[in-house]
Amino acid sequence: MVKSPQYFLAAVFIVIAAVSSSLAQEQPQPTPIVSYHAVENWLHLPPGQPLGTISWVDVDAQGTIYVLRRCGACGQHPKESDPPSVVWKFDRKGNFLGEWGQAPVAKEGHSLRIDRNGFIWITDTGAQQVKKFRADGKLVMTLGKYGVQGDGPDTFNQPTDVLVTQNGDFFVTDGYGNHRVLKFREDGTLLKTFGSKGSGPGEFRIPHSIVQDSRGRLIVVDRCGLHSTGCTDNRIEIFDTDGKYLETWTQLGGVSLYITKGDTLYVGVIGKIFITDALTGTVRGVIEKTGINHGIAVDKEGDVYAADIFDGMHRFDRDAAR
Repeated sequence: MVKSPQYFLAAVFIVIAAVSSSLAQEQPQPTPIVSYHAVENWLHLPPGQPLGTISWVDVDAQGTIYVLRRCGACGQHPKESDPPSVVWKFDRKGNFLGEWGQAPVAKEGHSLRIDRNGFIWITDTGAQQVKKFRADGKLVMTLGKYGVQGDGPDTFNQPTDVLVTQNGDFFVTDGYGNHRVLKFREDGTLLKTFGSKGSGPGEFRIPHSIVQDSRGRLIVVDRCGLHSTGCTDNRIEIFDTDGKYLETWTQLGGVSLYITKGDTLYVGVIGKIFITDALTGTVRGVIEKTGINHGIAVDKEGDVYAADIFDGMHRFDRDAAR
């Protein structure tokens, strides 16, 4: 029996559809958008201690919340006479679990990131250093020379954030003074730098926050709005891991970034947090009235935490049933 051309054409379409469906299932799928509500008065502070100036926040695999306390009562930036920055730990209910690490963790802490292996990274804009700690608080790596500003291979000028990739290579955004990104091998060997001061493609005013999507692309906030920048057009720039410029997103702005395994990108701007598709930049939701959002994090339940330099720690819980 001879099959008709229409029969073979239909069979081809069926195979193509099946393959397309299979490939789609293999791709990371952004987390479905749900609504959020603010949680008030959720932190229980140690007796007699103010929350102080909070610079960044992250959550480990067990759900413990790490809060980078830049200073206790210094305003936006500590003075030379102020105590060093510390890290406070809280559980999901907001109960204080104690101070983490072996003080001092930073002279003026800027960002705190917890990598996939549980190491904790802190950038220090006061000491011009980047530090890597074990989960128990033991310091295992220090990059940069204490108190020395520079643009060489072993110095920083107010580094702002760290991204650790799957193979152990890591990137440092550097930062307020150098307008560049540095790529290091896992052992701290410098591999390359990219970026320079400016507003053109691949240039930076302040590279302030950095994450990586499932394609391996580097997503970097180029921050504006500070007196030192003289600009207001915050933007996001995207690069490959060799520092090749790929594209710019101007629709979001940005101060801080957090990304999930499903390529849901949270972009903290002044007053709100955009929930976006990291692969396209499409906005899929927004959390309003969130403060400064200097650093943001999302726990495994999908709840969002925002460190506000001027107004403490904000929390927004998902309304969807878990």
